[in-house]
Amino acid sequence: MFDWLNGPNVAVVLFFIGLAGVVLRKNMMITVIAVGVMNTAVILAFVTMGSATDYVAPMLAETVTGAADPVPQALMITSVVIGVAVKTVFLVLILGHYRQHQTLDWDAAKSIRAGEKPLETHLEVI
Repeated sequence: MFDWLNGPNVAVVLFFIGLAGVVLRKNMMITVIAVGVMNTAVILAFVTMGSATDYVAPMLAETVTGAADPVPQALMITSVVIGVAVKTVFLVLILGHYRQHQTLDWDAAKSIRAGEKPLETHLEVI
């Protein structure tokens, strides 16, 4: 019944949910959350497509051929750390923008950058 419910398919669905959040929402905080969902989807895709049940951990393997490759796991851990760092910098920039202009709206930020007075600065209800 749920044969389609596997790691790569869930990763694709999550990625497009994150992409829709980036494209359709005007709130900067929602954009950060959506980018985080997209990052998680990419990690899920790599981990599930590279996983195999017939291999064991390298420390427990009796032969080299029976050991799992630790490089993809190390790359995904690195990706998690880089994703957290990017989201942190993004949040700091958004916090500075909010303190200066009292808005989290992308359109208002664009009009401020262009030198125009924004029509209305408000917080979008999440």
